[in-house]
Amino acid sequence: MVSKLRELHEAIGDVADGALVGLGGWIFNSQPMALVRALLRQGARDLRLMPSPGSIAPDLLIGADRVRSVACVFISFEQFGLAPHFRRRAQRGELEVLELDGPGYAGGLRASICDLPYMPIPDLGTDLPKVNPAFYRPLPGEPGARRLLAVPPIEPDVTLIHAQQADEHGNVQFLGAPFFDVMLAQASRRVVVSVDRIVSTDTIRRNNHLTKLPAVMVDAVVEVPFGAHPTASAAIHRADERHLREYVKASGDAASFDDYLARYVRDPTDHPAYLDAIGAARLASLNVSQSNLQ
Repeated sequence: MVSKLRELHEAIGDVADGALVGLGGWIFNSQPMALVRALLRQGARDLRLMPSPGSIAPDLLIGADRVRSVACVFISFEQFGLAPHFRRRAQRGELEVLELDGPGYAGGLRASICDLPYMPIPDLGTDLPKVNPAFYRPLPGEPGARRLLAVPPIEPDVTLIHAQQADEHGNVQFLGAPFFDVMLAQASRRVVVSVDRIVSTDTIRRNNHLTKLPAVMVDAVVEVPFGAHPTASAAIHRADERHLREYVKASGDAASFDDYLARYVRDPTDHPAYLDAIGAARLASLNVSQSNLQ
């Protein structure tokens, strides 16, 4: 077995300008934030994002002016309001937005996983075939039969995922819901996973029901405690709502957002420096009861 354990800069270093980037997680859960901040430091531009329903991960990339287009179901900050940079740039026409729904997103991933030219999904009667006709195509059917749409394969060049633990070979375990992460990984050309902790292969084998991404599906794994911060990591830590509010407030104008980027992205040259910027006391306050799976 080959070790797939990498440093952050190594794992993210070959993401090219213009790449189609999948982002795992779900809103304030398991957003791959350490990988996203490393991607910002790496300098890739003109990215095309394909995020699961998310929040700060895609919005941070958009706000840092690294994104050309976004194909998504939604990006939201829920109780904290709309995603500030996503909304602003979409309204100004500075960001190409390809609107999807859940069945279309899942269907596109399944088409890629099954190596099919398209996947049929139910026509739910929305305006999506008019809004995004290149993605949603009506399929012919018998009179009176349920109407179907064809959606093309979604195949990210690289997908970034955060999970809770893995061994050095890339067998990845989720201690909570995997959301769309497994489908994204199966559909992608390259998969990079950050985890809160690296555990032994014996631990993986003893709890094999938790392994949702086997090593064969993973290209690189990075150990980054609090790698999802400020979003939550199941059974490890809660979301940092104070920091999320700070982000939304800082996104109110260009100067304050540049200060945010300097404090949390540019000045911390690596993940430990980012954690220092957050502060040990704040991080400790987010911890939840440790799992007994180690």
